[in-house]
Order: sequence, then structure tokens, then C-alpha cells
Amino acid sequence: MGSEKLPWLFLIHCIWLGVMGVDASSWTAEVPSSVSGLQGSCIVIPCSFNYPEPEKKPSKLTGTWFKNQYDYIYHPDSSNVITDYRGRTELVGDLWQKNCSLRIDRLNHSDIGPFTFRIEIEDHTKYSYINDKVSIAVSSSPDPPSLSVREEVKVEEEVSASCSVFHSCPSEHPLFTWSHSGTASVHSQQLAKGHWEVTSSLNFSSTITDHNQPLICTAAYRGGKMVNSSKTLNVKYPPVIKVGSACTSDISTVTCLCIVDSVPPGTVEWSHPAGPLPSTSMERHGSVTMVALQRALGSSETVHCHAHNTQGNATLSFTLSTNDKMLMPYVSIGIAALVVVVILIPMSVYLLIKKGGRSRSDQPVTSKQDMDASKCASSDPSPSRKEQTDTSSEINTNYYTNNHLYDNMEAEKVGDPYECDVGDDAVYGNV
Repeated sequence: MGSEKLPWLFLIHCIWLGVMGVDASSWTAEVPSSVSGLQGSCIVIPCSFNYPEPEKKPSKLTGTWFKNQYDYIYHPDSSNVITDYRGRTELVGDLWQKNCSLRIDRLNHSDIGPFTFRIEIEDHTKYSYINDKVSIAVSSSPDPPSLSVREEVKVEEEVSASCSVFHSCPSEHPLFTWSHSGTASVHSQQLAKGHWEVTSSLNFSSTITDHNQPLICTAAYRGGKMVNSSKTLNVKYPPVIKVGSACTSDISTVTCLCIVDSVPPGTVEWSHPAGPLPSTSMERHGSVTMVALQRALGSSETVHCHAHNTQGNATLSFTLSTNDKMLMPYVSIGIAALVVVVILIPMSVYLLIKKGGRSRSDQPVTSKQDMDASKCASSDPSPSRKEQTDTSSEINTNYYTNNHLYDNMEAEKVGDPYECDVGDDAVYGNV
């Protein structure tokens, strides 16, 4: 019974070898029916083929591509290539490895196909794979990159970002640039139907300055087309009390300002050794919180600014002194002002007195006699009248020689109405 089964098993094995032999030696090609590429870039059409193995290994294989049955878009002899494709096509596959892949450079909208591969086996045969044609879809602009990153991170945490694009030119894949410094790497892989994906990865440590800043990935294609994608980072960090936080005071009042930067925004409070202090006002601008304090100040104390959020705490102390050292500038100013007043008042009085004395000394001193004489001179109507009076007085004086007293009294009684009294001193002199 065992001998009866052997012929059947041998027959099945022979049939299986025959089928495999037919498949291995048939005229077949594997190309995508359609591929897509970017205008101005390059495209590689993946292609593999098969043919019946000749009894003798061929000495030469020649592969060509054409469209419209007779227009060569690729030929080893470039003079056979139509003008539109001359210098733009290249066979990148190894025909001996049955790889017929074609590259077309500087892709444009007229490169739509369909295109067909043809093999020429020297001393054997030629064959065109007209049942396996490929067309090209040409796009004007690429799709934006696919950017992946964890947007919410903690400060100083390691950030990993990846940026991926699809392309059709594996020999010159798009080049990536990042808006953030770090360690970058590039990985490429082939996909189905003549597409490749290239990915750039970036690793860096986050900082406070990264908060609310865009992380941008830019892909530059051959031909000059550029696209980018971005995501905004949300970096959490504990409170930081910024420069500009300070307290100022006069003799009786203190004014303090505490500026805190934190994500997420937290609480900001004031305190002193005796306990918490109520804030006067609060303003919030993004991640920055500004809290003010204004109150009466004791003789000496320390004021604390406390900031807290989910990431940590921060405290800054301000020591305020209003002792004698603080009051010294005011006391010094007061003493200086008093000295100036004490010096200026006597000087002012002295100058006023001196000025008044000069005014009186400049006027001429006039005696009473001079004033009377002047008056007499001005009231005399004529010189002849004065002379007449003098002559008459002389006659009377001679006549009454025995009594000068009565002479004088008479003269006083009946004197010239124009004669002036020159003063009491003359009268008492005659008496």
C-alpha cells in the first residue's frame, strides 16, 4: 500500500515544481498604479520586474521607460529621450536585481503619465509591460508636518518632540529645522505605493523661558517649498520673585511691591513677625502677579513676601528701619535750615539799618538862621526899599542916642512891614 502512494506523491511534487517554475519565469512587473509627488521636487517610481529565464545567462540588460508607446522618457542613450525629459530622468534600480525603479527630477504638472517599463535582453528578447502602467499626481504644495510633543511639562523636564512629513524622493528627503536648540536625529522609512516618511526627533530640557513659546518644526523640500507646524509649550515652574520687588518708606508709612512670576499663578501674601498683613492691591498679567502693601510703619520691623503655587514656594524679606539713623537726614536738614535762618535775620537787619543811615547823611544840614534868612530874601519886594529902610534906621538911631532900649522897642513897633524877624537870638542880644 505504501508503494501505491509513491507515484501520486511524486506527481504532486512535479506539478508543484512546474507551477513554481512558470511563475518564476513569467513576464510580470510590480509598480503602483499611481504615485504622488511635489512640484519642483523629485519622485522615484518603485518598480520590480520578472522574465522567463533564458537557457544562457544574458550578457546585457537594457531598461527603458516610455509614454504614448514610442516617446522615451528614459533611455541609456539620452539622444533618444524626448526633450521635456532629457536630463531629468534616471534609472536608479539595478536591472540584474530585477529592479526597474525610475527617478524623475524637477517634477512638473505635465509629468502625469501614464508611463511603461520595457526590458531588452540581449541575444534573447524584448518585452514591454503594458499591463502595468503608472501615473503621477503632482501637487503644488506639501502638507504641513505632523508635530508631536507633550505640551504641558515641568521646568527642567526632558522634552521629546517629533516632526514627520511624507515625500516621494528618498535620495533627497526634506530637511528639518527647529526653533529650539537640542539634540536632533532623522529617521526615514519606505511606505507603500512609492511614498516615504521621514521623521526628525528633538530632545531638550525645558526652561522658564520656554513657557508660552511656540515650538516650530520646518520642513524644506527639494525645489524650495517649505512648510511648518508649531505647538505652544506650557512649562510649569515654581514662583520666582523678580527684580523690582522692593519697599520704600518715609517717616510714618511704608509702601512695598512684590513681583512674582509663576506657572500656574499662585498666591502672594504679606506678613511680619506679628502675623499676616492684608495686601493693598493685586494685578495679574499672564504669569506675573504684582501685589502691593501700604501701611503705617513702627520703629523697626521686617516684612515678608510669600509666594506659593503647585510647583513650589518662594519668600523674600525686607528689613525696614525707622530709628535714629533713618531720621538723621531729616534732623540734619532741620538743623541746617535753622542755622540759615539765624544767620540771615541779623544780616538783613544790619543791611537795612546801614541803608537808612546813608540816606540821611546824603541830605545838607540847614540851620534855623539860614532858613529865616532865605525866607527874608525871598519875601523882600525890592532892593531899593531895603536900602531906604537901612538909611531911615540910621537917622533914627542918631536922633535917639540917649535911649537905645526905647529905640529898639520903637523899631519893633513901627518897623517895616517887609522886615523879617531873624530870630529870638537877635532880640535877646539887643536886650
